[in-house]
Amino acid sequence: MTRRWRTGMWTQLRFWAGKFLNTAGVPGVILSGTYEAGIGRASVHVTLGPLFTVVTVNGVDVYFHRLTGAVDGVGFTAPVGYTPAHLPESEFPAARPLDEEAPIRS
Repeated sequence: MTRRWRTGMWTQLRFWAGKFLNTAGVPGVILSGTYEAGIGRASVHVTLGPLFTVVTVNGVDVYFHRLTGAVDGVGFTAPVGYTPAHLPESEFPAARPLDEEAPIRS
């Protein structure tokens, strides 16, 4: 047996095991860590929490359900030094005092 043949057989075994697990609905395994691409400006950070696995790519967070692997939501992290754009006062909607709000109906 050559090393190349063994590597090819191991790849085939992994491929078919992966297809079986996908068909059975088993979520994939992912480890926490950080990856910085050398070619471009890509930064990937994986965080494992008790409820979600969070994959952050260039500041965009994607939340995956820890047990099912389903996407649960997205968000973003503002970069350091970020300040929101300033809007003139006239562009903000007028706020109503609490006593003028419509009553809650049951």
